Amino acid sequence: MTTEPAPGKLVAVVGATASGKSDAALLLAQEFDGEVVNSDSRLFYRGMEIGTARPSQAELDSVPHHLVGFLSPTDPYSLAQFLSDARQVVDDIHGRSRLPIVVGGTGQYVWGLLEGWQVPEVPPDPELRSRLEAELEEQGVDALYRRLRELDPEAAAAVDGKNHRRVIRALERMASGTGAQNRAAIDPGYDSLLIGLHVERAELHRRIEQRVDRMLAAGWVEEVKQLLDQGVDFDLPALSAIGYREIALVIRGETALEEARERTIRATNRLVRHQNNWFKRSDSRINWINVTDGDLSRVVDAVRRWPGA
Repeated sequence: MTTEPAPGKLVAVVGATASGKSDAALLLAQEFDGEVVNSDSRLFYRGMEIGTARPSQAELDSVPHHLVGFLSPTDPYSLAQFLSDARQVVDDIHGRSRLPIVVGGTGQYVWGLLEGWQVPEVPPDPELRSRLEAELEEQGVDALYRRLRELDPEAAAAVDGKNHRRVIRALERMASGTGAQNRAAIDPGYDSLLIGLHVERAELHRRIEQRVDRMLAAGWVEEVKQLLDQGVDFDLPALSAIGYREIALVIRGETALEEARERTIRATNRLVRHQNNWFKRSDSRINWINVTDGDLSRVVDAVRRWPGA
């Protein structure tokens, strides 16, 4: 039985990788006449279904999903573009008197949508980028990240300090005057319920290991091989998704599969720590629900108790 939502309502489901966000969003969409709006940057791209743990085609077909698999790995895409697209999608869902359910672990995208960030599209500065890349070569990414942290702590908290592309891009935004410290916001006009899924650390680590093993068993190596055969450049932002370069090294004979598996698990655990910086257990805006036992009925109950849901 579904319930028609009140106008302007929006539910967001956040949390760490492997916490069950996709399953929870699907369940809520079925229960509350909803449509899922993806805010996980890794799921935007086609041809990367296995390594990003994209929901199955049956799951995608069971309720409407938006912003999933709509880009080629070679397509540029920014936070500003996402916010424009996501706002249009949410407006369309509201126009159908249905409930938008935003789901994903990319904190910058989730908060940007919920808080009404106004982020102008900033074209890359080739001269500045060239200087930063030279500094990267000479000093390493840690030195660039320290500078970013000194100049714009909020922007530094928003990026993985080991991802040199994102560190450089954040420094470019800061230099252009559009970094986090200069970001404007408007009232997005949503009545939002933000649900965080918490899984105890040992269980989450177990799930991450199982997830990586499932992806390898499902043909992840072949997926990466197809991207390589298509000439996809692994310096593209899309291919910074965890595990893809590790698998590419296996295909090229530069590392063993077991080593790639271990590196992927370690990188995923680093991602979890990064996600925890965005979605803090102490944040009173987030309704945290412990789903360590895998029982998502408490998520449904939380939405059912929400006035007007």
